[in-house]
Amino acid sequence: MAKDSLADFQRALHSLFQVETEAGAVTIQLVKVENTTSSPQIEQFSLLFTGPATPFLPQQLYRMQHEELGELVLFMVPIGREKDGYLYEIVFNRLIEG
Repeated sequence: MAKDSLADFQRALHSLFQVETEAGAVTIQLVKVENTTSSPQIEQFSLLFTGPATPFLPQQLYRMQHEELGELVLFMVPIGREKDGYLYEIVFNRLIEG
């Protein structure tokens, strides 16, 4: 079972994720976890990843693997380019149950 709470990703900061693409797996690194405006009822946070210069990963749903978090299917968006590759973001905005 996948773990995808703010606390789970904070523990995974600076670790590697394998993103499945048609051309094979691409390794990206989680470089920032930002708690935006979470409250007791709503969890809102974003994840910032760095990826290689090639291949470019367009905006879409991706199946990802992480050693501790397991398999995740998340919507990732490219947000910038650096000299060594691309920056990608995933945003969470959801109600907290119970």
